[in-house]
Amino acid sequence: MPTGNRYDVAGGGVLYCATRLEACYAETLARLRPSPGVIAKLGDYESGRMNVGSVPADWRTRRVRLVLLCDQPLPFLDVENPSTLAALGEALTKELVALDVDRPLDVSLMRGRDRRIPRLVSLWAYSQQDDLGMPKFSGLRYESKLGQYECWAIFDRTMVRAAEQKAVLKSDVALVRVADMYGLTLH
Repeated sequence: MPTGNRYDVAGGGVLYCATRLEACYAETLARLRPSPGVIAKLGDYESGRMNVGSVPADWRTRRVRLVLLCDQPLPFLDVENPSTLAALGEALTKELVALDVDRPLDVSLMRGRDRRIPRLVSLWAYSQQDDLGMPKFSGLRYESKLGQYECWAIFDRTMVRAAEQKAVLKSDVALVRVADMYGLTLH
């Protein structure tokens, strides 16, 4: 199975964003959560060492918080909307059959383990053009599989600018909330 992010487009760029800062942290820190198997094997942690579930200070210093604005965005395709998924299922019938999808396109397929399905949808949206040959979509709107977080996959041809930029601080309330939820220790 190919690696990468859920809505990546081969040959094109995708910028992943979220409506709420907490969602950005939830998505980014999710990969640092220790699995139950790792926790069971390691048992007690050694004091004074960087343990599984620790987030090094370097993680924060290599990142910034941005508030982004899209200049003159095109519509975003809402891949959570049942009507949208039904229309996509019809438009992509042959491609879905080739991927051995044997049921109607739904949210569970978009959030499932087989990332070829959401990438197929993303590529379809990325390649859609109007009568003048101009792109139809700025990207996709979706909900995180980690919770009720609204997220955005913005295609690289969409003009985006930073309206605000801040350092990621250890005391950031949203960061602390997500770290606590995931059982992670911030350093």
